[in-house]
Amino acid sequence: MNYVGIDVGTTGIKALVVKDDGGILDRFDHPLKVYNPKPAWSEQDPRDWWNGVSDILRSISQKYKIDSIGLSGQMHSLVALDGDGKVVRHAILWNDQRTTAECKEATKILGGENKVISEVGNPILEGFTLGKILWVRKNEPDNFKKIRHVMMPKDYIVYMLTGELGTEWSDASGTACYDVKARKWNLKVLNSLEIDPELFPPISKSYSPRGMLKASLEKEFGWKNVKVVCGGADNAVSALGIGVFKPGDCMVSVGTSGTIVGVTSSTEPDLDGKLHYFNHVIDKTSYYMGVMLSATSSFDWARKMVASDDSLSKIEEMIRNSPPGSRGLIFLPYLNGERTPHRDPYARGVIFGISSLSKKEDIMRSAIEGVTFGLRDSFELVKQRIDVRSVKITGGGSNNMEWVKIIATNFKVPIEIPKTNEGGAYGAAMLAAIGSGKTFDDVSKWVKVRDTVEPEKKLIGFYDSWYSQYRALYLDLKERFKEVEMIS
Repeated sequence: MNYVGIDVGTTGIKALVVKDDGGILDRFDHPLKVYNPKPAWSEQDPRDWWNGVSDILRSISQKYKIDSIGLSGQMHSLVALDGDGKVVRHAILWNDQRTTAECKEATKILGGENKVISEVGNPILEGFTLGKILWVRKNEPDNFKKIRHVMMPKDYIVYMLTGELGTEWSDASGTACYDVKARKWNLKVLNSLEIDPELFPPISKSYSPRGMLKASLEKEFGWKNVKVVCGGADNAVSALGIGVFKPGDCMVSVGTSGTIVGVTSSTEPDLDGKLHYFNHVIDKTSYYMGVMLSATSSFDWARKMVASDDSLSKIEEMIRNSPPGSRGLIFLPYLNGERTPHRDPYARGVIFGISSLSKKEDIMRSAIEGVTFGLRDSFELVKQRIDVRSVKITGGGSNNMEWVKIIATNFKVPIEIPKTNEGGAYGAAMLAAIGSGKTFDDVSKWVKVRDTVEPEKKLIGFYDSWYSQYRALYLDLKERFKEVEMIS
């Protein structure tokens, strides 16, 4: 049997064709455009996702017969459809920060943040889906009147593939109107905010088939009896894809955003609201997650500024040639605000400590160190909730061995690099396999460790001190960020 795993990301769509034993037969990519109509706003056209997926499946069909398709996708992003299943407006993405007023108002209506967390397992944050729905209702009433269905990106693709509406528990967890403990839409929250529960699709298990591929698409692709499995949220599916699905397993994902996932069997959310608490794609399992909004996107920004003509291997050499601490530079990677632990939509990027001695390699290293510190913020919180037994890394940043070494040193634990490090697309193929009859134990055998990176013990003390300076710098600037935003 052959399975297709599709990951609908922010910068692009990736698809893998995977054999029955977990071996990868082929890979396909399609770039995506992000629209930024205003500072800290972020949108995409769902039809671009569908066009990309269609092109990829068309290419796959020319080479392979497929038995099932699994999906992974960016979390939280609002896809709004009308009664005919047509897109009402561009999707408002996970990293969009426009909904602060709506989130505060909803939290007040629901009785305060502690009450909200007790109801849905998480606070109502700018990135989550609920605030986006409220923003559209307030600011685009004509569009809001047209909306009949609300869903997440990968669910839109499943709908286009099968004609069936639905979602599953891992993506529903990130809407702020789903009860993570009870695994169902929270009608109390929706009714209190006067949102029609009928807008939201039915919820299935992440690995259950949503439906069969449409007859018209089977005819176009030359396939028969292809199952389409519900899939899951990108971080949960990425975690599955590298073997992080048992309590105590931990994932570091260094992609466009940066995440720390710690798997748990606990049903208790983080009442402080600093860590997200979401359902995993596996029965009776959830995870605590910390998120920074600009991880490799901070690296890409720095590269564009000072090293756009240099290859990635050259940049890795540059990083080695800059000492720990980047000759006094501290990089705050808050290009689009920050989520964990600050929950600050006003925070912005900073390069602190520039002198006449600063070189471009110092700027590149400081960007990597700054992102690492942002990840460490989340890791320190996750360690308070679970007994970490292993840490695996995924995402584009995991290909930079110097960066992985810096992360291992800051986390003070060995970091395992999976042999197959394809993140959400590989996990989506696993879900496709499970939906076709395999077990979690079957697909867990697909995961192998390629390398283990140990901490540099001699640098642990230094990085503890430098991390303290990083944290203090944000606190020094916190109010200034907001004041500047108000003026501009």
